[in-house]
Amino acid sequence: MLDLHRNWMEFFFLALMIIGILIALSAPSAVISYIIIFLSGIFAGRLLYERRNNIQFPYFMIISGFVIGYLVGAYYGSRRVIIALFVIGTMLSYKLYDSKILKDLRF
Repeated sequence: MLDLHRNWMEFFFLALMIIGILIALSAPSAVISYIIIFLSGIFAGRLLYERRNNIQFPYFMIISGFVIGYLVGAYYGSRRVIIALFVIGTMLSYKLYDSKILKDLRF
C-alpha cells in the first residue's frame, strides 16, 4: 500500500514529472516552451523563497522532477536554453522576493 506520509517527496516527484511531460508536449513552438519554463522558474523561485528557513531538499527534488519531465517532453527548443531560462527565472524570482520588490500577501 502507498505510504504517502513517508514517501510524499517521491510521489510528487513522479506526479510533477508526468505533468512536466504533458505540458511540454502541449507547447506548440519553442517560444511558447521557453515562456512556460521561464514562468515555471519564477514559481519555483517563489517556492524556494517561501521555504528558505525550512527544510529545502524535498522541494529541490520535486522541482527537479518537473524540470526533468519538461526536458523529456520538450520537442521544440534547445534543452540548454530551457535549463538556462528555468534557472534565470528561479534566481530572478528569489532575488525579487528577497529584496522585497515582489511581495507575498501572506508575509
